[in-house]
Amino acid sequence: MSIALKNAVKIVTDAVTIISRRFPIKWEDITNKPTIPTINVTDFYTKEEVDKILKASNQLVSSDGSVWKPTIDNNGIVIWKKVTPNG
Repeated sequence: MSIALKNAVKIVTDAVTIISRRFPIKWEDITNKPTIPTINVTDFYTKEEVDKILKASNQLVSSDGSVWKPTIDNNGIVIWKKVTPNG
């Protein structure tokens, strides 16, 4: 191996050694780091609220109060079926 190649290998090996000593990076060592915002969980919907929204968004309500929900057949045709309580 030539002297130039040996020097290059040593430089790369030393650099890898120095970099590997610095990882993992500690958050405390980072300067000018952004602040981590706090999350207000009251701004989010509960699972029950999401379920209610999804159920309501996939229904139609006729003027007499009947609820209709869509179904799609194998040919891609949307059919609205009346939702009957207990059925």
